[in-house]
Amino acid sequence: MEPIGQKFKDARKEKGLFIEQVSRETNISKKYIEAIEEERFGDFPGEAYITGFLRSYAGYLGLNVEEIITIYKNTKLQEQPVPQELFEPKPRFPMIPVAAGIAVLLAVSAGLIVFLNGRGLSGDGTKVVREKAPVSDTKGKSDGKEYEMTSSFIERRFAEGDTVVVRYRELPYRIIIEKTGEQVTLSLPTGSVDLAKGRELLADLDSDSSNDIRILVREIDAQGKGAVLKFDRNTEAPAVVSSGISSEEELSNVSAAAVAAVVSPAVPASTLTSRKQAEKVIFESENMLPFTINLTFRGYCLMRYESDGGRREERYFHKGDTFRLDVSKSIKIWLSNASSVSAAVNNIDYSFGSAGSVSAKIIRWSEKPGGGYAVKAFPLY
Repeated sequence: MEPIGQKFKDARKEKGLFIEQVSRETNISKKYIEAIEEERFGDFPGEAYITGFLRSYAGYLGLNVEEIITIYKNTKLQEQPVPQELFEPKPRFPMIPVAAGIAVLLAVSAGLIVFLNGRGLSGDGTKVVREKAPVSDTKGKSDGKEYEMTSSFIERRFAEGDTVVVRYRELPYRIIIEKTGEQVTLSLPTGSVDLAKGRELLADLDSDSSNDIRILVREIDAQGKGAVLKFDRNTEAPAVVSSGISSEEELSNVSAAAVAAVVSPAVPASTLTSRKQAEKVIFESENMLPFTINLTFRGYCLMRYESDGGRREERYFHKGDTFRLDVSKSIKIWLSNASSVSAAVNNIDYSFGSAGSVSAKIIRWSEKPGGGYAVKAFPLY
């Protein structure tokens, strides 16, 4: 079987592509592309990132994605050492001593678990630093539990007043869950921020102009009794990892920041508000008739779309590909690289965004106050 890394390398060279070009068009970091081709899978922060990047890179090169994933899994299985007990005869012990030994081991294990829990260790990647903070007027103190991250990411339910401690260069940075309700209010070293369900934030904790932590709001309790949050130290997200948005949720509630975290490089948290744009009138008409979307791709792009309330579709496009769709009332479109797409609505040019930006738009008919109708483009936040 041909090594998986060689498959990628041969396909890339056959297309005359350089690693820098692939990185630019897929938004995959150069170091991860090199790691795939050299089969250095230990360089990735986790299994989900490996399969995500493999799918994205394989789709970009036109390889069979499922075949690539199967080869990777088979390779991983082959690398697992064969248990020695398969080669050595199993010693025969009397059943009673064996059972007694197992009972002793179980008792010791249970005691160890109780001891570790008493020391404040948790199985979800956190360490409970304190059960209850002293009441104080000093900024940074709270009346909830304080958790210190002990792994690259954690995801759990937090209550109001809880604190997450993130260490960088041996210095602790505290993120306090101040309030939960319709939104989650977080207090960071750089200030407070409000995040709704499904929203994601890239934060620079030590003010060095680079993102240190990714925070995603999974769920918020309707009675303000807490929220499920994910904290992730890795701010270079794979291009095709699932966004975690269920098909039952209203897609119009998905933030541009959340889409960007899935299909584009990380951007400083302070720039997220600059994504907001006003509605744009594309054309007007006396009647609401079906309109046509024409897209021409100048580079690699992942597109998700939902037309007239139908099923959500997802496709990869390469340089030179075209896409045409007739729309009756509305269409929602997500693009991983807006500048790679040349668009026209009923032959009227429309720009989805600037170079390197992620676009999340809805284009639909709207009734004009004075009569008649207009096809408008709205941002999806």
